[in-house]
Amino acid sequence: MAQHEAEARAYTVTGNPNQGASSLDERAANHTPVHQQGSSYVEISGGVSIDKNTVKVTGHSNLPAGARIKGNLAVKNSLLTGYTDETTIQKDGSFILRVQRPGIQGSMDLTVLFRPDDQDNEIRNLYGSGGNKLEGPYVYQYEENKQLLHEVRIGAEFDPEQERNTPLVKPVWNKPKDYGSPQVWIKPDVKQEGNYYHVYARSNLLEGSDVKLTIDFPGRWQFGYDDQTKVMPDGSFSMRVKKPSLANRYTIVISFEPNEDMWTNAKQAYGTQGERLSGPLVKSADDKEGSKQIEARIPIQPKS
Repeated sequence: MAQHEAEARAYTVTGNPNQGASSLDERAANHTPVHQQGSSYVEISGGVSIDKNTVKVTGHSNLPAGARIKGNLAVKNSLLTGYTDETTIQKDGSFILRVQRPGIQGSMDLTVLFRPDDQDNEIRNLYGSGGNKLEGPYVYQYEENKQLLHEVRIGAEFDPEQERNTPLVKPVWNKPKDYGSPQVWIKPDVKQEGNYYHVYARSNLLEGSDVKLTIDFPGRWQFGYDDQTKVMPDGSFSMRVKKPSLANRYTIVISFEPNEDMWTNAKQAYGTQGERLSGPLVKSADDKEGSKQIEARIPIQPKS
């Protein structure tokens, strides 16, 4: 416990976060895949171009010709749906997706997705039941009918008002030895880029756990400064929030609150009310007696 407490404190950032790029990911180069098309070790890469009306993804993969992939575009803190496109992998492994750009401002997430269970039998059989034969850094879990299945995913995060081109991001995983332990630790790294705070974090939380980011302003309530995401396969995660323009001091808060909607393996590890959680980041939940949650607080005092 003492070791995890020391780690959590060591990564607390005070002052203007102006650190180097996170080691949680690296930019994907548009290389020709090393593994042949149809290999269980899936490779995928590409870039995103943004114009006034369209978000276009141009990429390459070693998925078999005819495999169906989807592109989904989401706007942070918005309930907009339907901004999707679907295409098939060409004989040379290339693909192009075009998603309509929403007519609102805000940070956006673009996700390219391949699910073996959505394919025809010939392609589905290449990757096994529920995608259990998939290999490589682009493989993620998802839950359906209380079963953990596997998919291939790659994405990019951008602000279309500030960026016109951005690469799809290749993840680099480094799973901790105590991954999935109920004694949860979080090591955040905060970086300011333009008008946003990017929060990159390592943790031992299980993949698929829902984490939230909010900004706590001393002595008042203020809305619109929040984000949420799911934990990646090695316990890492990233979120970003707009930098407040008026406040001189505030706290970035990262939280994880167990609930009935968690994946089955997370319920077993943490308890549906977080009753199995332990460690220095554990807090009592306000709404339910006996419930516990995880909370990591990062004081921020921007330079004038």
